[in-house]
Amino acid sequence: MFRNLTELYNDRTHFMVTAHRGASYEFPENTLCSMEKAVEAGADMIEFDLRGTSDGVPVLLHDHTIDRTSNGTGEPETMTLSELKKLNFSYWLQDVRRTAPLYDKMEIPTFEEILVALRDKVCMNIQVYAKSEGVLKEICRLYKKYDMYDRGYFTVYPELIPAVRAIDRDIELCTTRGWQDRTDPENLRKCKEEDGCRFVQPIKNFSTAESFRLIRELGLRGNVFFCDDPDELSGLKALGAEGILTNKAHLMVQAVSRLNELTE
Repeated sequence: MFRNLTELYNDRTHFMVTAHRGASYEFPENTLCSMEKAVEAGADMIEFDLRGTSDGVPVLLHDHTIDRTSNGTGEPETMTLSELKKLNFSYWLQDVRRTAPLYDKMEIPTFEEILVALRDKVCMNIQVYAKSEGVLKEICRLYKKYDMYDRGYFTVYPELIPAVRAIDRDIELCTTRGWQDRTDPENLRKCKEEDGCRFVQPIKNFSTAESFRLIRELGLRGNVFFCDDPDELSGLKALGAEGILTNKAHLMVQAVSRLNELTE
């Protein structure tokens, strides 16, 4: 059942599962297939990355090049959407670059294709890597067109905040301040007080019970990056974590369900 961001934010008893690049352990990352499978698994959110084409279309891609995940080479910003659509994006799975594609056809999806297919089915953690003002404006335009205001947030570095705010002050943000120091009290307070975040993304290896206590004290919800091991769940929850990002959506949704049954 679809729950919007406010519902997820307000339900402190619900342990959130965000599918990192979709169900990316079982299906090629950042593809429509991977996103749909994550929704089928029961993920509360899907996480994906956006970059732009040479003709200004936002597409799903994590790396700064298409080399790892497709049979093409180069930066997406040097190619049109039509050129990218001719390539196969099923060459990478389970941390292995394949010598042949896993599927006969696996297109790179556009942001708009994801919105059309899944807007009413799942919340979205949208990692924005726009290199140009034009692409950023188009991402923001589509966010507004599909009324994503309580359905998805942009995950951005702090330096991108002013540009997003200048385009649309109502777009929800999750800012990533640092890595090891992401849960430092000063950074968490900036996320809340300066950036207006509701959700943050603490790093598992650098998060403690004190980190999660402060996250709750500030009225934030923390989705830990990342957890693929069911045996780690109870420990994270005991520390105070309220959600995770995971590559193994099916496995971890089931593990969270079992954990909830044990703690009810």
